Amino acid sequence: MSDHIVIGLNEMKYGLAIAEIQEIIKILPITDIPNVPHYIEGVINLRGTIVPVIGLRARFQLPAREADASSRIVIVNTAAAEEAIGLLVDNVMQVVPFEEVLPAPDGVGGGDQSYVKGIGKLDGQLISLLDLSKVLGMGENGQ
Repeated sequence: MSDHIVIGLNEMKYGLAIAEIQEIIKILPITDIPNVPHYIEGVINLRGTIVPVIGLRARFQLPAREADASSRIVIVNTAAAEEAIGLLVDNVMQVVPFEEVLPAPDGVGGGDQSYVKGIGKLDGQLISLLDLSKVLGMGENGQ
């Protein structure tokens, strides 16, 4: 069994492994940084620590949307990242213990397919489970 949080982006649901999540916070003021990739929203000050924030909408080439009351920043820590990184998402829905995780099919999906490491089943719905190292740009397809 594998616990994930389910996040929402543009009416789609994605899963993030709970083991890689440090915390989930409401939106804080984001400071722009010049000369960074388009998907880097900027940085936040999280209790005295400067944390870069990646906009998952921009990373997945989805239409832009203003952050609202349901938007969240998911602070993640991975073995590949030496510091905390924030992921700006539309919402955080729930924690799900996926009993079955299927491998991601080869060559199927849109622009975000390379970021998917598996597929979980939730109430008859399929949830794409994200490969955090690739989303963060640390995998071979990360840019």
